[in-house]
Amino acid sequence: MQELIDSAALADDTDALTERLVTDGYIFLRGFIPTDVVVSVREQIGAVLRDSEWLASGSDLADLIAGPRAVEEGSPGFFGGYTGIQATQDFHELGSRPELLDLTARLLGEPTFSHPLHICRIGPPSPGASPTPTHQDYRLIQGSADTLTTWLPLGEAPPEIGGLKVLAGSHRLGVLPVHPAEGPGMLQADADEADAEWRTTTFAPGDVLLFTSLTVHGALPNLTDRLRVSADFRFQAVSDPMAVNPHGTGKPHYHPDVPDFGTLTRGWSSTDCIQIPAGVPFVERFDPWLDEVPFGPSRFGLTAAPRS
Repeated sequence: MQELIDSAALADDTDALTERLVTDGYIFLRGFIPTDVVVSVREQIGAVLRDSEWLASGSDLADLIAGPRAVEEGSPGFFGGYTGIQATQDFHELGSRPELLDLTARLLGEPTFSHPLHICRIGPPSPGASPTPTHQDYRLIQGSADTLTTWLPLGEAPPEIGGLKVLAGSHRLGVLPVHPAEGPGMLQADADEADAEWRTTTFAPGDVLLFTSLTVHGALPNLTDRLRVSADFRFQAVSDPMAVNPHGTGKPHYHPDVPDFGTLTRGWSSTDCIQIPAGVPFVERFDPWLDEVPFGPSRFGLTAAPRS
């Protein structure tokens, strides 16, 4: 598997970053967020995992060694600890860092906001847990074709712990057919797993991987004894459409199994990081299993059909 191209040297060059996103379908920025900010969030999440008995007894919190009660996402025993993570203000504020808002605003050409549905992924070792299957975000997020995903490792993430992989150039394939799969999202895109353009790296806290709604990506299996902890934040332009969520738009990840923000945010000093700006247009969701899905205009030339 190839190494991700690091665009950190181009971080202030909007035209160069846009060109790379249009060409490769992703931008990787090593050390883009201050390391101490990310480490602090990881420590708070680690404390929740320790209190939920997800960590091995007697192990160092910083090592995130999985204990016998660490379970796959969404399974029995998951939501208690995950509610504690979703109640962590600093985790949600990481999703609205000024570096991320500035980057996405420059790429989209107007002010952006972070979807309140902030996702923390906790990947126990395989085979006890299935990694996130290969997929494109558009079928799941919907709304704007130009919604951008940012993936942040909250700890050291070499390939063997289940780091993320992306298929460079796959955003030109259009909206791919899907089939049922195990793991978060429960669907898998019909992409070539043997393609030579798959890329990953050894991630570190502070790194940011950003990609388009059609860029094919997925997680590698966790072959270690540790938990892989990461965050997914989605950004869109304020003027672009956002899809209505059937469980309530602007709710936390895994609501209603996770309480609403009214409960989660008790004691917070601010809830600005989970607000949807006034004036955002909303559209109805479609069935993500449709063969042909509605697809709006894109600043990056994305289309539902393959491009030559």
